[in-house]
Amino acid sequence: MCRIAADEGTRVIAATAHQNDHYPLVTPDRIRAATLALATALREAAVPLNVVPVAEVMAHPEMEAAFARGELLTVADRGAFMLVEMPHGLFVDLRAMIGRFRKAGVRVILAHPERSPELLHDAGLIEDFIKCGSIVQVNSHSITEPANREDERALRRWFQRGIVHVLGSDGHSATRRPPKIAAAYHKVVSWAGQAAADRIASTNGAAILQGLPLRIDPPQQARRRWFSGLWSSP
Repeated sequence: MCRIAADEGTRVIAATAHQNDHYPLVTPDRIRAATLALATALREAAVPLNVVPVAEVMAHPEMEAAFARGELLTVADRGAFMLVEMPHGLFVDLRAMIGRFRKAGVRVILAHPERSPELLHDAGLIEDFIKCGSIVQVNSHSITEPANREDERALRRWFQRGIVHVLGSDGHSATRRPPKIAAAYHKVVSWAGQAAADRIASTNGAAILQGLPLRIDPPQQARRRWFSGLWSSP
């Protein structure tokens, strides 16, 4: 997987492990140790890729308490950002929790929200998540292989309006969801332009991995669409 990412041009990558009820033994210490072992193996194999420890935390009611006990790992272990995903197949309103984490100095990165129809097809709802302090990450696979044309159009509007802040591969193996970004990056260029694509695929991610403050502009207003059946000429 690391060789695939390096061949694509990636130079720094999040070694992301799931933290949820399905994997109770995946603790911050185990992720840190595994990332260190991987980094050593990459140096020995001369693979030009730096890895940092990250967890993809599944949202649950006791998440804030678990974080306070040190049971959840933040992005790059810097305490500034935390990657959070919805429970499988469920939409949960995380706005209040996102706001509380923001007040505590931790910004929530919402992992692949485009998988939730409630968010993808209700622009006002995803905007509310952003207003509460959330950062929006979209998977490259959702861009290059969308489920349908309606989802693709909605996702394109997200990029054009500035709703998406970070691009991720969500890589799971060398064959199933490999860690490829380049094709998605080029498609974002065609949708939203070079500057937006560079910011989403590189600049913002670099700042997050370093734990630096990230300035997020409000999304652009949605353009009104007029259809022939809505009016008639005099």
